[in-house]
Amino acid sequence: MESSSHNNVQKRIILAAVALIILALLGAAYMLRPRGRAAIKVATLQGGISTLDLVEKLDLGEQFGIDVQVIRLQKTPDIAVALAKGEVDAAIVPAEVAARMIEEGAPVKIAAVDMLQNQAILTMNDTIKTPADLKGRRVAAVTASGTYKMFKAYLLLLYHLRVGEQGAPGDVAVVNAPPGSLVDALRRGDVDAIVAWEPLVSMALVKGARIVADYQQMWRAAKLQGPPVMLVWVVRSDVPSDTVNALIKARNEAAEIWVKNPAATKKIITEIYRLPPQVFDTMYHRTIIYTGPLNNTAIQGIRSEWWLAWKGGYLPRSPDAIPDTVFLKP
Repeated sequence: MESSSHNNVQKRIILAAVALIILALLGAAYMLRPRGRAAIKVATLQGGISTLDLVEKLDLGEQFGIDVQVIRLQKTPDIAVALAKGEVDAAIVPAEVAARMIEEGAPVKIAAVDMLQNQAILTMNDTIKTPADLKGRRVAAVTASGTYKMFKAYLLLLYHLRVGEQGAPGDVAVVNAPPGSLVDALRRGDVDAIVAWEPLVSMALVKGARIVADYQQMWRAAKLQGPPVMLVWVVRSDVPSDTVNALIKARNEAAEIWVKNPAATKKIITEIYRLPPQVFDTMYHRTIIYTGPLNNTAIQGIRSEWWLAWKGGYLPRSPDAIPDTVFLKP
């Protein structure tokens, strides 16, 4: 009887030990299980290059614990509407679009600068040497864009030329055209010059156009303060701060890859936008990705760009009233 009782005790001890081992293994498996990543939807313009392309294709969000879902929309106003309705959480937009959204009460804040101005005035006419030579000429542009409004401001500030539009007289006649037709309109001779951004600028250059002046040259000539900002990252105010921080870390990583690894960048950008290698090479050398933080210098550049867009008529009122609280400084 004692032997049988002793054996039962030993069995119970062994079973308890096995149970503890199983529980420990289950606990370890639970701790090591794949954790769900916080999802964040980021909108961008269809055909608009940015560091978001690298974030998406390299899944850089995974490094920082988030799932970045990219939404590509046809028009910039569509992005603004999606942000206002909460259909997306963040977006890459021109800086002047961000200002307009903020002035209209959209719950967004600026989290990072992505790219500096790459727009340019292009021509195939040998008699046009400087923007001053556009007097009396026809220029094609996307007139609903901030790029066009800043073109108006640059011409007025630097060359005292007024743009005529909607039948109003002016020194320069503007023809409204969709982005995809700008280069062809120039090649056919329908217009004397075009105003475009990348990769349209590089497409035009590869097809024989030349730059009359680019926006960074005119920025310096106008003595504007700060870097010549073009694109910024904006996020809705209700996105958790840890998710926003992770998104910006992913963006910063993408910016470093863009600058330091042109081969990887070329593979991704040419695949997404189906760019010929020569167009990419031209674009890559013209495109300046901003790798710095959203500090006072960057904010000064954004505000200068806003002022230029206001002078060109894109912003309905002075952006000076926009408070610094809209900037998410690191």
